[in-house]
Amino acid sequence: MSSALHVVRAGAGPRVLLVHGSAADHTTWSIQLATLRDRFSMIAYDRRAGDVTVEEHAADAAGLLEGEGGGGPALVVGSSFGAVVALELIRTRAALCAGAVLIEPPMPASEEGTEVSRAFLVEYDRRIAEEGGPAAAELFLRTMLGDASYDKIPEVFRDRSLAKWAQIRADTAALIAYRPRYGELREVAVPVLLLGGERSISYFRPTLEALREALPAARLERVERAGHMLHAEAHRRFAELLGAFAAELGPGGRPR
Repeated sequence: MSSALHVVRAGAGPRVLLVHGSAADHTTWSIQLATLRDRFSMIAYDRRAGDVTVEEHAADAAGLLEGEGGGGPALVVGSSFGAVVALELIRTRAALCAGAVLIEPPMPASEEGTEVSRAFLVEYDRRIAEEGGPAAAELFLRTMLGDASYDKIPEVFRDRSLAKWAQIRADTAALIAYRPRYGELREVAVPVLLLGGERSISYFRPTLEALREALPAARLERVERAGHMLHAEAHRRFAELLGAFAAELGPGGRPR
């Protein structure tokens, strides 16, 4: 399926694959595509729409990297749902990945913790039925970002995100069906940088801590004055962390 994906490429240097979250597309990485082109060969794409599992999204990402050819393993960067996709990619196709940057993956901190997502999906569907898809998307964005951050989103970007209400529902269902496999993550040797925003809602913190414990080559960084969309809200600090992490990676994705 990767051949049908809309892909944007920018820059030259070590390969970086950018995987967007829900209510977004490749344009969520616009700042990085514009400002990091002198340091990295960046690949941003629009994830497949519809009822697609996390595993299938990861297979799409793997196919995209394989189809690009050359350049060696890539540094994979995922935001929100995209971080779950990136996690599945390093678990199943580690040879393709020099490292991974995971920004607040919205998955449970244990194998059994899907109750929150299930309850949210029930409310999401109720909102669709009673008020329409965009109203349900607003519920999602306010839940994930917090009211203050949601209210600061420029109108043009807000409208674009609200129009992706069907994608949000599909991603939520995919998260409910996905098994994090924390036990298997202990065998993943790919270096991982876990990022959390200082202003993000508390839901993401237990998962970041659980991943730091499970992944043998992971470390966790908090980004000051940023929330869930930290790659946009604190893009200069994000660029610093990304650059430093990339510099640590040697041939084959091993730390220098």
